[in-house]
Amino acid sequence: MSCFEDLARQFELLARLVEMLGDNPFKARTYRFAADKMRSRESEKISKEAIKELSKEKGIGKAVVGKSLQFLESGRIKKIEELKSQIPLPLFLLARESNIPGRTLHKLYEELKDLSLKDIVVTLKQRASKLGLDEDFIRRLEESVRSE
Repeated sequence: MSCFEDLARQFELLARLVEMLGDNPFKARTYRFAADKMRSRESEKISKEAIKELSKEKGIGKAVVGKSLQFLESGRIKKIEELKSQIPLPLFLLARESNIPGRTLHKLYEELKDLSLKDIVVTLKQRASKLGLDEDFIRRLEESVRSE
């Protein structure tokens, strides 16, 4: 059984992916708000009852509750999988594993989305110091492209 910290990380990722794709900023704020509320219960185990209790919080709507129940049942949130399929793998990893701000992620996505995976990694490698990406992360990006 997972705890709310695990679920909060999923909602934070969801917010970052929504920002990267340039979707409605309200969605990103909602997902981030939900993540913050979940972090306040970080070590509490997720259960249907706990999710129902969370739904009483102002700002936690049906969509967040539904995604939380999906996570409880399957360990995944379908919306993340849907968004992941629209994003080249190196950019998805950038959203998941870096601290790059959402606006910058969006600009990078718009600029690089039509390039080959290899070219995306080359571009990110060239900009690594400016983006604050360490050698370890670049190595993981290169490995991810090789395994595709």
